Amino acid sequence: MDKLIELASTIVSGAFIAFLATWLTNRSRNRQEQQAEIGALRVQADAMTVAVAELQGAAAANRLLWEGPAERARSFLLAVLAFAGGAARARIAGGTDNLSGLVGLGQAAELLSTCF
Repeated sequence: MDKLIELASTIVSGAFIAFLATWLTNRSRNRQEQQAEIGALRVQADAMTVAVAELQGAAAANRLLWEGPAERARSFLLAVLAFAGGAARARIAGGTDNLSGLVGLGQAAELLSTCF
């Protein structure tokens, strides 16, 4: 009987140790996976922060370079010159006033669409 009790206690303690080892292994593996995911998310967050900062810088540069009164005046001047050139070309080809105006507007629209 003592042998049977000793054998049963050995089996129970072995099963408990096996269960504990399995539980610790799974917990350790889950924790490593969580740490890897956290690291990946930090890398993505850093990349997103850099991208947002670059986008804000580009927007500020765009505002300074392209949305000022000088750029608006240049754009207007280019559109007027394109209109005049297109109208003159249509007039030379024998077009009417309406046709030359429409050709000029088309030239100005084409220029503005390719520049912006």
